[in-house]
Amino acid sequence: MQQSDWDDLREQMDQPYGQMALMCDGFRVDLVQYTEPRKRSWCTNIYVNDSIKGVWLSMDHGGEPVHEEARRFYRRSNKKLYSAAEIALHRKLYGKKRADELATKVITSLNWDWSNFNALKKHLQANNTKIERLH
Repeated sequence: MQQSDWDDLREQMDQPYGQMALMCDGFRVDLVQYTEPRKRSWCTNIYVNDSIKGVWLSMDHGGEPVHEEARRFYRRSNKKLYSAAEIALHRKLYGKKRADELATKVITSLNWDWSNFNALKKHLQANNTKIERLH
């Protein structure tokens, strides 16, 4: 993709509605803006070959995506399993070693929405060799 195409994509993501189609290594990828009224913000949904499938969100025991579509286009997010207050409580009750073990536990999930243009661009460039703008 040319820099002007990336600029158009950035402009699209700065507005609440719009769409762009890309061809990434043989996958047709549609980037569609949608609004979240509760958060008063908007995000970009990723449709691969005109669909979003829940089965693509599955991961193996090592935390890696099982499906190629998820690895190439979906956003990975990590969240701590225990809050800072829960870890502090465990530290008081069970000791530092046990609390440190709990602090390292995270939940990894995949999401098909992106709210940050730079993160989306970096992910697409890192996981796809040929990216073309369709329209």
